[in-house]
Amino acid sequence: MVDNPSNTADGVCKACGLQAPTKYVEFYQNIGFVVTRQSAKIEGNLCRNCIRAYFRSFTVTTLFLGWWGVISFFITPLILLNNITRYLLSLSLREPSLAAMNTPFSSTGQIPNVGTHSRSFKLIYGAIVCAGVVGFVAYQSVDFMERHVPRINGAMHNGEISDESDGEYAGLQIAKDIEALSAEYKGKGWAAIRSEVLSREPYLNDLKQQNEKFQQRTVVEKNANLGNGDPCEQIALNEFVPSLNKYTNTLDAEFSLIKSTPQPTPLALKSLDDLSSRENEARNQLATYFDSAKAKGCDK
Repeated sequence: MVDNPSNTADGVCKACGLQAPTKYVEFYQNIGFVVTRQSAKIEGNLCRNCIRAYFRSFTVTTLFLGWWGVISFFITPLILLNNITRYLLSLSLREPSLAAMNTPFSSTGQIPNVGTHSRSFKLIYGAIVCAGVVGFVAYQSVDFMERHVPRINGAMHNGEISDESDGEYAGLQIAKDIEALSAEYKGKGWAAIRSEVLSREPYLNDLKQQNEKFQQRTVVEKNANLGNGDPCEQIALNEFVPSLNKYTNTLDAEFSLIKSTPQPTPLALKSLDDLSSRENEARNQLATYFDSAKAKGCDK
């Protein structure tokens, strides 16, 4: 791939057939299709116009469509480096003269279509690739998506927990639910407080849904012995999930009792006191887990 200085004089352009100053170049194009790839190559003495056309087409196509595959991922930067270097070395080449461009010859002297595949194909495939990349990044950026487009975030992660991103999403929802359910009551008296408690039912229902996801995922991971070598995963399975389950079930029992008690009775108030003690115990267990996780660097 070393330039031949002798190929910088007037000659016939290999691409368009123009009698003009030419330079020997080699440009490559790669399009990755995940499991396969397609490549194109132009080499020979080209005029400046054709060098520019091939460089732009091959390099831009490779820059956006060349990475998508294991082999393509490693080949693409080499192709880009080659193309850019070749183009920079050709910048001193003179433009074809007007007289040469108006001289009839075997071809038309027009710059030929370059590269492989049509422009429509490249645009469509590029749009698909970009959509895939954006979707992947969005799927992994749980916290960012939750702040800016929570509905889309929910649509991507609202099923069972199957990976770390799903778990992160469920954790964010649990934190929001607990914050809403633990907020201080503004009303005074049983009727006002009961009304506020009932108004928070959607948060309780979501907490129950997220808790169920973690309980199901715990069974899967324990049965498959997943995370045995990961201390962070172990304390999550052994401390966080049981504490979350206890906390959720206690809140559910409190809600059911308050919902079924329009007017307080001594027995109902006694039951609520017992449930409040269990709630505080579960909340303390969750706090202990978060402190332990932070001490082990599991919150990063």
